[in-house]
Amino acid sequence: GSRFGSLLDHIRTHLQDPLSVEQLAARAAMSPRNFARAFRSETGITPAKAVERLRAEAAKVALESGTQSVQIVARQYGFGDAERLRRSLIRLYGAPPSAWKRSTTEGFGASLSGRLSTPG
Repeated sequence: GSRFGSLLDHIRTHLQDPLSVEQLAARAAMSPRNFARAFRSETGITPAKAVERLRAEAAKVALESGTQSVQIVARQYGFGDAERLRRSLIRLYGAPPSAWKRSTTEGFGASLSGRLSTPG
């Protein structure tokens, strides 16, 4: 178990909120500097990168469901605007939001085979 497990759960359920290092540190009852150091030591990434990854992961799933616009998904998951979401998805996954939306239009077979080949 991670000592930051409950904090990560909080982040996942508050992706649309501003989640600064200072706010996260306060939630963890630590100074921002100690929090940032301890978080990175335990998780291997900075708090800001963890927030970005969790936001991008959730946004990617939302885009794959194909029901909302990129702009709405960007706001809903804390990116603010479509351009910031686009840059984040390209940085983390190597593809823009349109790639995730497009993949859902390939039909049931394509999405099913993708799900079956994914471990877990």
